[in-house]
Parts: sequence; C-alpha cells; structure tokens
Amino acid sequence: MLAPNAEPAVVDAPVAARADCEAVASAFPCATEAGLEVLRGGGNAMDAAVAAAWALCVCEPSASGLGGQTVILVHHGGRATSIIDGQSRAPAAASPETITRHEQQRGHRSCTIPTTPATLDWAQRRYGVLSRAQVMAPAIRIAEEGYAVTRLQHRQAGWVAEYLRDSPADALFLQDGLPPPVGSVFCQPKLGATLRRLAECGIEDFYQGEIARQIAADMEMSGGLLTAQDLASCDAPAEVEPLSIKYGGCRILSTPPPSGGLQLLVGFNVMAQLAEHGIRRPDSQWREAVALVTSAVFRERERRAGDKFAPEFGELLMSREYARQVAAGIATAHDREFSRGCGEEPGETTHLSVCDRHGLVVALTQSIQSVFGAKIAHPDLGFLYNNYLRTCPRTSHAHALAPRCRPRSNIAPTLVLHNRGKGGRPLLALGAAGSRRITSAILQVVCGVVDQGLDIEAAVMAPRVHGLVGRKVWIERPAADDALLARLHARGREPVIRPRHSYAMGAVHALQFRPDGSVAGAADPRRDGTAGGLH
Repeated sequence: MLAPNAEPAVVDAPVAARADCEAVASAFPCATEAGLEVLRGGGNAMDAAVAAAWALCVCEPSASGLGGQTVILVHHGGRATSIIDGQSRAPAAASPETITRHEQQRGHRSCTIPTTPATLDWAQRRYGVLSRAQVMAPAIRIAEEGYAVTRLQHRQAGWVAEYLRDSPADALFLQDGLPPPVGSVFCQPKLGATLRRLAECGIEDFYQGEIARQIAADMEMSGGLLTAQDLASCDAPAEVEPLSIKYGGCRILSTPPPSGGLQLLVGFNVMAQLAEHGIRRPDSQWREAVALVTSAVFRERERRAGDKFAPEFGELLMSREYARQVAAGIATAHDREFSRGCGEEPGETTHLSVCDRHGLVVALTQSIQSVFGAKIAHPDLGFLYNNYLRTCPRTSHAHALAPRCRPRSNIAPTLVLHNRGKGGRPLLALGAAGSRRITSAILQVVCGVVDQGLDIEAAVMAPRVHGLVGRKVWIERPAADDALLARLHARGREPVIRPRHSYAMGAVHALQFRPDGSVAGAADPRRDGTAGGLH
C-alpha cells in the first residue's frame, strides 16, 4: 500500500562527467517545453521528465494520462542504471467469469488499477530536487489555459469518436460530438482541478482520499470492477535491475517483463548473429531480416508464457543458441514459420527522454494502452481510464486474466552505453510509442546509429519495416523497393506498403550523447513531438 506522505530516501547526487547541455525530447511541444521550464528553474533530469510526463497526461490524452501506467529507466550518472517499474495490476474481482471478451476491449470493466500518479510522484520524490507543486505546475497551466489541437489529434479523435460519444468522454474530448477543430484551443478545466488537488493534497488522495472515492463511485455506478480497496492496495513502484546485453561494441539495457525489453534485446541478439552472416548493411536483405526478427520474437512470446515467473523462458530467448537458430533460418531463407490470420495488436503509448548537466539520464514511457484507452473518462475528474485488461489472454499464460494479474506490455525505455563495464558512458537514451512497433522502431534506430553510423535524427527519420506475427510485413514507402518485395514474396510473406513516416510504424523520442560532451535530441516526425536543449 502507498503509505500516506511517505518520503523516499534521499539519494546522493550522481557522479559523472557533465554534459554541455540539458535536453528533452517528447511527443508534444507543450511537454518538451514543460521539461525545459523545470530545468531552467533548477530541476534535474528526473524533475524535468516527470514534469513533461504530467504535461503529456494533459496534452496527449490519446496516449497516456492519470488513468494509465508508467515505466521509467534512470541512469545514475556513471554509477548504475535502474528501472522504476510502474506496471499496473488487475482489480481483485477480475477473471474470465466476471469479464467477457467484449468487455476486455473497452469500457469500465477493461481497466487496471492506474499507477501513473503513484509512479511519477515516487520517482520525482526519490530522484528529483524540486517540490511536487513545482513539477506539476506546467501541466496544471496547460490544462487550465489550453493548447492548440494538432492535425494528428483531430484525426485520432475521429478514429474513436463513435465510442467517445457513448460515454462521459464525449463532453470532455469532443465538441458537439465531433473532434475539436485543428488549431482550436483545447482546455480541460476538470482535469486541471484534479491535478491541482493532487499537487496540494498529495498523490495519496488518488488512492486513499477524495479522488479515490470518486473513482470507486464511478466504477460502481457504471458496472466496473475497480474498487476503493483496489486503489488503496496500489503499491509504490518497484525499482529493479534492467535486462542487459552486449551489441556492436555497446551495452544495451532495457526493461524486464512484463514490459517489452525482453523481446527487444532478443531482437538485438539475433541481429548480432545475422551480422556474422554478412547481413549488416541497410539494404533490402537487412530490412527483410529486421522484419523477420521482429516477427520471430513476438511469435515466440505468443507461443509461451514468458515473464519473471517463468525464468527459463527468458533464459532461452536471451541465449546465444536461440539467437543462432533464428538467425540461421533467416540467413538461409528457411524461416517460413508464421501464424496465418494473426493480426497486429492495437495500442498507443508515449515516450520522453531527458538528461541534465550532472549525468542523470531518464527515459520514461507511459500509456493507457489503446488510443484513448478504454474510451471512457471520469465525468468530474477529467481523465480517461486505461484498457490494459485487453492484453490479458483468457488461456493458460503468465499474464492470463485473473485477480491482481499483471497485464503484458511492450513498453521498453532503453539505454545504450559504450561498453566500458557497468558504468559505461551513455550513447543513446530512447524509447518508443506504438505497441509491438516499439520493438521494431527501437531496434532500427539503434542499429542505424551503432551499425550504420547515422546521427540520431537521421536514424529516427529513416524508413522502417515491421514484421507481424502473421504473414504480413509493413514497409514504409521509401523502403519498399522491388528487391525487398521480391525477397518477402519468396518467403510467403505479404508486404503492406505504408506511406512515408507512417503513424502506424511507431514513434521514437531519443537523445544521443556525443564524444565532445554535447547532446542531440530527436523527435519522431510520425507524431507531434519536439526536442530542445539548454546550453
């Protein structure tokens, strides 16, 4: 249980070489500016990351919010890296008997216990230097004063308007039942009041106070399973060790299950084996390999119940022998295994990366699962609920739908270090949005920098491919040349050509640390993000 007013232990300032600038890369201009504002005001990287995350809860409601979950990678200067695991849990009453397949998809019964408020507050109190009110101030201002609706946000609201109209989210996120016009100022006074109360009364109010009572009452009235007892049982996030592998003269660290770092690092292991087969240049053969690698790691995840409760599964996938087998099948054109008719899981997320002059680096990913989450919102508190129970299988599985189960996730904030031991110098801090495309997007961006010598902006801009668990392979138009299409057809795959910088291919927000001490940020053109720095 979250102890009221509990303060985490004070941590010594990180020891590391100073950077020449402080930087923020996030999925929305207001959030990037919120992070920079906090850095200007004397905050460190964690203060800035949390401020930007609170801001994204306001200005990117389709992807994250108070009703979701957050996972944070924090690099403590030259000393160590840890994961702040804010993955959520199902309500105590959740089970296949209490929730139908349809109810898992959206609505009040699809919601897990929100952990974003608890995770952001815990992380900032543990590693930040400012007050809660200071880091929440930009988000409160954005909610009350509003921001300009982008073309992408107008489109996203249109995708789900038919569902939003059937819920209290209609009045909060639509105007007369239609998406807000592009360029219109979108204000959220109810959400602003909720944030202001949390800043003044403490995050405990969300789990044990008046806000908790309002959430529980809404759930009871609407047939949801989330109760006051579920909210009060929300634990502080766990701080755990990241998964780690060596790749291309670097060390890559990412999140353990139930987050998505495992399949990402397995992908890198396979790519390393493919390099020994001569597949390393960014040509049609390399892109074919990337598509088949992402397909293979998710096919294995679907086949087995893999998380920390089944360690032998993780050990198998992380083994060199497994990587060698997958790589051999791809390199010799013998990899023809796929699941027919298996579609791509939907999902939406947001990611931000921040660094400060003292060597503290934060990569933070948060989500409400699908676009606009459960498609329902609390009518008075102003935030959307998540629909993470849709990711829980109804069959025997480590993440099977059950009381207090932990839904699986593709969230994978990631750090790339120059390989000089555990405390190596950072090269990249990054993460992505886009469900399974998180894995393929991060994989290709890191390979672009480490293997191909691209700078981070060029690596993020480069065209991508993504292999589905089934026969289909998504390809952004610049990469869909005749050679790649022919190679995929020869393997029985079905290419699906996407436009340049397609929304469907995920979105990476990253920082690159240069040898001269400067930092470069990159925001993905597939979303509305920006990157900025202070010198």
